[in-house]
Amino acid sequence: METEKNMERNQQHEIENPSHSERHIKAVGEEQEQVKELLRRGAIRHYFMGPENVWTQEGFGTVVGGALTVFFGSFLLPKLFLHSSNSKVLLTICGVMTVIGILICAKGLYGMAKDYRRESKPVPDDVHDEILEYDISGLKQTSRKILEENIPGLKEEGSSDTMEMLLVKGPRDYVANVNLPLVWKLGEDGTLRYSNFSVMALYFGKEILYIYTCIFNMRNGMGKFHHTYECPYDQIRFVGFEDRIVETVTQNNKAVVQNLKMLVIDAGDGENEKLSMPVADYDMIKKYNGRIDISDAEEAVKVLLEKMKGVSVN
Repeated sequence: METEKNMERNQQHEIENPSHSERHIKAVGEEQEQVKELLRRGAIRHYFMGPENVWTQEGFGTVVGGALTVFFGSFLLPKLFLHSSNSKVLLTICGVMTVIGILICAKGLYGMAKDYRRESKPVPDDVHDEILEYDISGLKQTSRKILEENIPGLKEEGSSDTMEMLLVKGPRDYVANVNLPLVWKLGEDGTLRYSNFSVMALYFGKEILYIYTCIFNMRNGMGKFHHTYECPYDQIRFVGFEDRIVETVTQNNKAVVQNLKMLVIDAGDGENEKLSMPVADYDMIKKYNGRIDISDAEEAVKVLLEKMKGVSVN
C-alpha cells in the first residue's frame, strides 16, 4: 500500500514539475548521442587506419597502469620515504599498492589475451558511406544556419530550405588538427575514399548564388574555417573544371607537388571573387588505381550554367 502511495506521489510530482522530467529525458538523449558519436568516429578511424591491434586496446592500457602502480609501490615510494622512516603504515601502503598493481597487471594480461583471440574485422565501405551521409546531412544544416546568420539578404529570397541546393566535396590535405591528417582508402568498389575534405554548399537563388565553404575532418567529426559568399549569376565569368599543378607545403613543412582537378567559380579579378576547390587528386588515382566520385561537382556545374544562361536570356 505504501509503495502505491509513493508511486502516486512520484507521478503527481512529475505532473506538477514537467520541466524536471523533460530535462532528464534531454540529458539522457544527449548522453546517448555522445556515445553514438564516439562509435561513429571510432568506426571511421578503423576504416581508414585498420582494426586496432592488441597494443592499442584497453587490455594493454590496463597492464601499463598496473605496472606503474607496482613501480610506485615497490620502488619509488620506498626509495623516497622508507630510507629515512620505518613507518609501518607507509610500509603497509606500499605493500598494498604493489599487490593491487600485480592484480591490475593480471587483469590487463587477461584482457590482452582476449583481445588477441578476438577476430578484428575491417570496417566495410557501406559503414563509411552511411557515416559520410550523416556528416553531409549535418553540414547541410550548418550551411543553412551560417548563411542565414551572415547574409541578411538571403531572407528576401525566402527560406534557404526551399532553395535548390547542392553540396560538393573534395579531398583536402590541409587540416585544422595536425594529428589527424588526410588518409586515403581504396574501397572494394574501386572508389577512393578520403578522411578530410573541403565542402562547398551551393544555394541557387533567383538571381544570386549563395555559397558556404568549410573544411571537414571525418575522424573527429568537426568542421573548421566556415566562410560564406554571395555571387550574382550575371557576374560569373566562368564555372567549370581546371587541371592544376599545385606546389604547396604540408603542415609538417614538407614541400609537395599535387596534380589536382579543381572546381572553379570565377566572378571577377579580385581574390575574393574567385573560388576554387579540389575535387580529385590525380596522384592518388594513379597510386591506388582507383577512381574518385565527382558526380556532385559535375551536377553543380551543370545547374549553375543553366542558371547563368537563364539570367543572360532575361
